[in-house]
Amino acid sequence: MAVCVATYRRPAMLRELLESLAALRFRGAAPDLRVVVVDNDAEGSAKPLVDAARPALGVPVRYEVEPRRNIAHARNRSVAAALEDGAGWLAFVDDDETVRPDWLDVLLRVQARYGAEVVCGAVRARLAEGAAPWIERTGLLGSRPLPTGAALTVGYTSNALLAARLLHGPAPFDPAFGLTGGSDSHLFMRLHRQGVRMVWAEEAVVEERMPASRVGAAWLLRRAFRVGNCALWCERALGPRMGRPATRALKASARLALGVAQLAPGALRGRAGLVRALHNVSYGTGALAAVLGYRYEEYRTVHGE
Repeated sequence: MAVCVATYRRPAMLRELLESLAALRFRGAAPDLRVVVVDNDAEGSAKPLVDAARPALGVPVRYEVEPRRNIAHARNRSVAAALEDGAGWLAFVDDDETVRPDWLDVLLRVQARYGAEVVCGAVRARLAEGAAPWIERTGLLGSRPLPTGAALTVGYTSNALLAARLLHGPAPFDPAFGLTGGSDSHLFMRLHRQGVRMVWAEEAVVEERMPASRVGAAWLLRRAFRVGNCALWCERALGPRMGRPATRALKASARLALGVAQLAPGALRGRAGLVRALHNVSYGTGALAAVLGYRYEEYRTVHGE
């Protein structure tokens, strides 16, 4: 099996991730594991760091460069490399995360227990030093808790295990979502539509590092706009079964209206409550923008080092 990582000019974060992968532990026999790192920087800036990490990882490491600036192309190259090496299962983690030592072991055990072809795990936020306390109180960082084994209709590659057979083909991740984000959501929504069994693993934890550029209201609201925008573009791309245009517009309007209704009571609960309400406003606005044909390209900006 392969652990796939797409990276772009985040050397400090990538180093931490590779160090955490080197600490992976398994209850029983370890799987036949390899790591695939795809550098989305045409200059190959991550190569010295990856080469330096090889001895500590203790497993084969494949380094590839995807020169086209597009996270979907980078993910597709990682998939192609893993399949070429004969991987039967692919795990995905982001370059701004670290994994807990039992992360992959838990994903594999949950997969075996539930007979799933896709397993997604929890993401916990690790805030930058000095972050304001109210940010964590919003409840908007990290993943929403779910019971292990819960069925999923969508997922993300920040913490996921997929059967290799699901990823054959020229481009499992749609490059149209490369700068907007959402190529992973689009893939998982498509797999759900095809009847693939996808489940949750609450104990398979990765930690997402939140640099200073992310620990504020402005970033949270931009992200909400982007997520709402991407969700509707994914539905549009998947066709009528995911909702007709009028239905999508109604859903977006309802989310916006919910946020507006929450503004006054949210403000009474302090900054965290107000930002939660504005989060729904931003999500609904992003979704409505998608209905009107606007695509927000958040990934033109790099957060972290």
